[in-house]
Amino acid sequence: MKKELIIGTVFLGCSAILAGCGTTTHSTKAVTHPQTVRQDIQKQHSTQPQSSSSAANQNSVTNDSSSSTQSDGLSYDARHLSVQQLGTLICLLKDPDEFKGADNGQPGGLYYGSVPQGSDYGQQFWGMDFLTTNGDPTSYLYFKPDGPNVIIKYVDDDGTTGGVANAPVKTESISIQRLVNDYYISQDQKNEVNGYANRIQPEQKWLDRYNLNSSSTDNN
Repeated sequence: MKKELIIGTVFLGCSAILAGCGTTTHSTKAVTHPQTVRQDIQKQHSTQPQSSSSAANQNSVTNDSSSSTQSDGLSYDARHLSVQQLGTLICLLKDPDEFKGADNGQPGGLYYGSVPQGSDYGQQFWGMDFLTTNGDPTSYLYFKPDGPNVIIKYVDDDGTTGGVANAPVKTESISIQRLVNDYYISQDQKNEVNGYANRIQPEQKWLDRYNLNSSSTDNN
């Protein structure tokens, strides 16, 4: 009788447990991280290494920025200077006193031009630009850009050769960057060079002015 009561009690208990299990429901709730946990997660993501593509993009931006800085810097060749500017820089190096005296703060003292192929200037000057003071043969300064340098030619009449016709032609090669570094760095230098360059007239304009003045003189 005792044994049956015990078995019956156990059976009823098990039934009650099983009945309870049958009515249990599961609900899924969103996990809400405490503030400190969210901060730790954000910090972890921000310190993770970049993917290779992200790193490559950042490198390209850095390189572009560096390239932009270099192009904005003082790295000059003939593409950055007009014929008048380059000629002015050369004259300031070779004979600044004569050049400044010829300029005299007025247009017309100096003019520039180009030597065409087959001209009577002489074959060694063909294809070169020139700058001169009033057409004086010894004042002609011929120049031609050659990559980062400029080739210069001029008649070197030192008074011992018996005249300009017998004077030798000297040739030099000078770094354009050197000319810029010496005469075209500060704003004052740029203003000076550009002032000279703006007053140097094209050859034909100078000749027209010269012929007009000559005609006026003859009529008087």
